[in-house]
Amino acid sequence: MSLFQKFQLAASVAFVVLAGCDVAAPEEMKKAVPHQDLAMAAQMLLPVPGCPLAALDTDSDGICDLVEAVLGTNPNSTDTDGDRLGDYAEAFGFGGILDLPTLGANPRKKDVFVEADYYPGLRPSQAALNRVITSFANAPVTNPDGTSGITLHVVVDQEIAAADADLDLSPAWWEFGILKNKYFAAARAPYFHYMVFAHQYDGGNSTGYSFGAPAHDFLVTMGFMGGGSELEQAGIFMHELGHNLGLLHGGDDNDNFKPNYLSVMNYEYGFYGFRFNNALVFDYSRVQVAAFDEANVFELVALTPIPPTTVNDLGSFTALRVNGRVIYGNGNHADFNGNGNLDFRRYAMDFDGSGTADKVFRAAQNDWMALRFDGGGEIGFAAPGLVQNLGREERYLIPPEEMKPCLPWDEFSAR
Repeated sequence: MSLFQKFQLAASVAFVVLAGCDVAAPEEMKKAVPHQDLAMAAQMLLPVPGCPLAALDTDSDGICDLVEAVLGTNPNSTDTDGDRLGDYAEAFGFGGILDLPTLGANPRKKDVFVEADYYPGLRPSQAALNRVITSFANAPVTNPDGTSGITLHVVVDQEIAAADADLDLSPAWWEFGILKNKYFAAARAPYFHYMVFAHQYDGGNSTGYSFGAPAHDFLVTMGFMGGGSELEQAGIFMHELGHNLGLLHGGDDNDNFKPNYLSVMNYEYGFYGFRFNNALVFDYSRVQVAAFDEANVFELVALTPIPPTTVNDLGSFTALRVNGRVIYGNGNHADFNGNGNLDFRRYAMDFDGSGTADKVFRAAQNDWMALRFDGGGEIGFAAPGLVQNLGREERYLIPPEEMKPCLPWDEFSAR
């Protein structure tokens, strides 16, 4: 019997005892018990197998140092892999209340969990979700277990009842909150982002909305356009999840249509993606690129890398987009003006539709190195019963009330 299986056996015994003491059963607890109290109860009732009483637990995460050595986790850190999900939760879960290990959590590799509910007729295609899952798996992120990538767990949970599926969530934050209170289990709140594939919100034609950056919740709203294609579903899902992970439309700024920013967060790529090593992908930026001056465009050196990004790295990107069209070339040389040639002269060009060609776009970050996993302070706690510190002064980079509608469909159909 494995360590995890022994723990599950211990969990079962503990809940039998609880039931005999008139304590709420696990199914009831899912929606009734605050997560801090839930975690503290789990710590007290479900000790880790192999941890003797009073055994040394340097980081006070509920796992003694002896077992941390077996697991390969860091005895000096409550969150070995830095994904804001505590080692205790990822290695053992909380019995029948919340079983992250069975869902695939790994305390030595970054995990992101999303519960996705959907309106009738708007269940996302698995192929679309797989595109995003694959992008996370291929992320240039290293882990304590020696692997690379992030494991994205998208749990397509349940269909919203027709009676609750308001075709226009307005005001979006209020009506989304009603759905969340009814359909999202409270026990998942400290670990899962929550999203809904819905029809429309606030009377507009925006295809998605994140409730802050970083944030806990988001919407994908393409019901008004038939639910979207596989590529559109993948792109918008990843775009809005990116906001939840702290990314803005220019990475670390909100300059949209930024030609030096190769990311699904850039509106140019939200519906279409681009090609990386000849494969069509939706991706967050994996390179660092120098500032770009609209008044000094030089096609023979399209983009300039910032170390550790190299010229060869930029050459791997093709199917770049400018002003709503795919252009010839790659990150090293590109036909920005679409005249069929690589111009030897320098010229000015408007890239963001501002009507002028004098903007200097800031350097573009490597998004994967900048993700914030805390859900705006709602995801993760350092040890059972202890809420994590954000590690920054402000809860949000962009608070919910300042978030703008994302990827309006008419803006794209007009480009």
